[in-house]
Amino acid sequence: MTPEAIDSWTESVRATAQRLNKADDGLRGRREDALQRFQSNGFPGRKDEEWRYTPLKKLVNGPCHQLLPASTRIPVQADLPIEAAARVVLVNGEFQEPLSDFSSLPAGIKIGSLASLRKQDSGAIVDLLSSSFPLQDHPFQSLSDAMLDDGIWIEVSTECRDEVATIHILHAFDGSRGAGSAHVTGIIRCAAGTRLRVVEEVRSEGEVLGNIRWGVALAEDSSLDRVRVIRPGCDSVFHGTRVVQQGGSNFHDLMICAGSNLVRNEVNTIHSGPRCHVELLGVYAARGIEVVDNHTTIEHAVEDCTSREIYRGVLSQKGRGIFTGMIHVHPDAQRIDAKQSNDTILLSRDAEMNSRPRLEIYADDVKCTHGATVGELDEEALFYLRSRGIQLDEARRMLVRAFASEVLSGLDPEELREFIIAELEQCIPESGECAP
Repeated sequence: MTPEAIDSWTESVRATAQRLNKADDGLRGRREDALQRFQSNGFPGRKDEEWRYTPLKKLVNGPCHQLLPASTRIPVQADLPIEAAARVVLVNGEFQEPLSDFSSLPAGIKIGSLASLRKQDSGAIVDLLSSSFPLQDHPFQSLSDAMLDDGIWIEVSTECRDEVATIHILHAFDGSRGAGSAHVTGIIRCAAGTRLRVVEEVRSEGEVLGNIRWGVALAEDSSLDRVRVIRPGCDSVFHGTRVVQQGGSNFHDLMICAGSNLVRNEVNTIHSGPRCHVELLGVYAARGIEVVDNHTTIEHAVEDCTSREIYRGVLSQKGRGIFTGMIHVHPDAQRIDAKQSNDTILLSRDAEMNSRPRLEIYADDVKCTHGATVGELDEEALFYLRSRGIQLDEARRMLVRAFASEVLSGLDPEELREFIIAELEQCIPESGECAP
């Protein structure tokens, strides 16, 4: 990473922060602190253990330091087959109310723009950000704080105890007029006993960085079921989530990614009350020189909580996968049941997987397991299918489908599940293209 590139990013961040600080929105101190952190730390390199396998050099040295201009253009792709109570559209980081649809949204759910909230209630935005995103030395968090302009907040009240609403959130990054970046902040708060389902979709066109972060607060006995689909054709995507769970709450997260150049997925969950459960699932495909980096942390801070984690990847050509999963059981957090697995199929000798499962346990009465497997397709299974007259490429697709099925088995509706599997299969080259 050249000094000139870091200077370009710093100058762009400083100019944006100074422009935004002209408004009296209560965020001046947070922006200035983030700018100072970014100036001091810049982007991490291979010497940083948490980033050593994440290739940021091309992104940092490229032209994405400029902000993407305002746009209402959504990259054209087939729509996900889902029915939702609301559709929220953000283009280049800006909330687009004319493109959104809240006509079927239940009365107990509020959805709004962070830009509007900044102007109407600066105290509320400061409180939301302080509780959702503690200040830290993280390059993409610093970029989000320093250039915080717009985004989305969702609040589910106790009026929705008896129903589950689905919200479709579409992030569109339009780089058709030139390279750049957009930084989106999202906040979700679910009241006690409520349930919410979110289907989050990311589309991108051109050389762009889509920097997305979420802060989630789940009150007692509430639940959030989230499906994230990073569609083929995305350039660089950072997606970070921090979830704080109160007693008896449930967080279910499914990440799906195929055909994107560079994706870094970070999820950090904190159990602050007993009887919490978190389920982190992921399935992804990388080909060419694509990279998918999954980085998770589950903080079992109190007793009687459970977690389940399964990530599965299919890598071909020179595709790379990274998995870093931390299960941290705090002192006195007894009777924890945590399971973690990370499995990868390599369809080429040039494909590469770096897997780092981690357990840190400081309590005695726990059940914690982790495992990682990396290998090729089962030759005996391939032989069996081919002996039944099935062509090689079709046999490979069948085995890959079976490999992904455990992760996707709970995805509803069935039309969405089949759509996702088909999109994953399209990102897997034919057998001849996978050869080294």
